[in-house]
Amino acid sequence: MIVVVSRRRSPVIATAAGAIAILLAAAVFRLSPLWPGPALPDGATRLRIATQAPHLVPNLGCQTALLGPIRVSSSDGDLTVQAVATGEPVNVVWPSGYAAWRIDGRAELVTRDGSVVAREGDVIEDRFGGGLGLDDAFHVCVIGG
Repeated sequence: MIVVVSRRRSPVIATAAGAIAILLAAAVFRLSPLWPGPALPDGATRLRIATQAPHLVPNLGCQTALLGPIRVSSSDGDLTVQAVATGEPVNVVWPSGYAAWRIDGRAELVTRDGSVVAREGDVIEDRFGGGLGLDDAFHVCVIGG
């Protein structure tokens, strides 16, 4: 069977294919954990957090456990989190590009685009999916968080 595309439909198909390609590129750019995190704001001091190694394609097969509820705090230059129920520290590995800093005397956890996830003292309740890795840390999944 031979399919013939009329000359009138060719520009429409080409335009649609171009639009789809642009949308896919934007999605990869937004979700790819390869790009660096946000710049340190003026007057801020960087806090250490564990993050996943940068890679081009996000982990689409992440586990479905939920992290939380946890309370955000800081100690000795580290951003830390504790289980609200027990007060025990929770070992978390954040997605690539996440950052933490202290600004105006308060710690902040931020995403790759600089959006504040939580500030010191805040409680995060069942917002992040992921699961335990081989290192017994909860690895937050960038998809669906």
